Amino acid sequence: MDINAIVRHFGLTEHPFITSPDPRFLYFSSQVREALAKCEFMARDRIGPIYMYGPIGSGKTSLVRRLHEKLSQDERYNVKLLIVPNIKSSNALLRVIMETFDVKTERSYAASLANFEGFLLQQFESGKVPVLLVDEAQYMTREQLKLLHYLLNFETNKTKLLQIVLVGQEELGTKIVNYRELASRMFPIAMSAMSLEDLRDMIQFRLTVAGRRDSLFEESTAEEAYHLLYAYTKGLPRDAIKVCFELLIDLAVQGNTHASPQQIEEIAKAQNLRI
Repeated sequence: MDINAIVRHFGLTEHPFITSPDPRFLYFSSQVREALAKCEFMARDRIGPIYMYGPIGSGKTSLVRRLHEKLSQDERYNVKLLIVPNIKSSNALLRVIMETFDVKTERSYAASLANFEGFLLQQFESGKVPVLLVDEAQYMTREQLKLLHYLLNFETNKTKLLQIVLVGQEELGTKIVNYRELASRMFPIAMSAMSLEDLRDMIQFRLTVAGRRDSLFEESTAEEAYHLLYAYTKGLPRDAIKVCFELLIDLAVQGNTHASPQQIEEIAKAQNLRI
């Protein structure tokens, strides 16, 4: 059974439980709304760089994709999204950043930095706000973080020329806290697991986006099913989405459209999730 067959079985327009970070399926919990608002505020007023960190599967990548999409709709922002490449040197990272912004690199590190500073000044004079979003930033080395620290020195007397948002797992928070000079210049955003209520609303939100208004569970057992889903996934959106993905397969194979708590438990255990 393929995805199209599942979509047809439930009368959906698309599959609601794909783990790819599609911004359309990002559920705006209070935590997500607050993080987005803070990032937008910092970027708009060029207040300072941000690092956002949290456990695997807490929705950080979806959030940064949504931020990229939203800022890109405003012509004032020159927004680039960079997923940390498998490189180790700060020189190589500088080249990747400059290429991302279409800035000419030079053979020497110092000359490349001078080119990038000139680019940032030109952007400032034309009223543009360059924003660098870096996902999977927990893989950055100390030398690469030092480069970002240096880039933050590009500023006028009143305005920072480059807005940086680093996004990564909890290790990112540890790395930055241990780099005190950088930590003192950055604003943290800690992402955590969802509440039970947010998890329930996220599942229904995804179903609604995909064309279904009805609940995934029988009304009489829905409360128990959501409590089990929350207990096994610890409120992490990605794990909940993975369980629901397999749940739709089970239901389609059985010819059903509503799930039971027992199915949640069986699938969660098969995915090595534990209460």
